[in-house]
Amino acid sequence: MPEKLSHLLFILSFICLGLFLLLGFSPLYDIYLNKIGQRPFSVLLVLTISVFFLSVFVLKKVQNWQSGFHVLFSIVITLFLSAVLAIIVFFGRLFS
Repeated sequence: MPEKLSHLLFILSFICLGLFLLLGFSPLYDIYLNKIGQRPFSVLLVLTISVFFLSVFVLKKVQNWQSGFHVLFSIVITLFLSAVLAIIVFFGRLFS
C-alpha cells in the first residue's frame, strides 16, 4: 500500500508544481480571483503543505528504493514549492 501511495504523492507533487506554473504565468490567476474571490496561491499553499506532510508520513512506511526515491523527490519538490508560495502569499499581501 505505501508503494501505491508514494506514486500518488509523486504525481500530486508534479500537479502542484504544474498548477503553480499555470497560475503564475497565465491569465488564469485573475480569472480565478474574479470568479471565486479567494487567492489561488493560498489554496495551492495548503494543498502543497498537505502533500508534503503526507509524503513525510509515507516515507516511514516505504520498503523499496524506488518508492523511497519517489517520496524523497516529492518531499524536495513540495518543500521548495511551499517555501516559494509562502513568500508569495505572506509578503505579497504586504505590497497589495
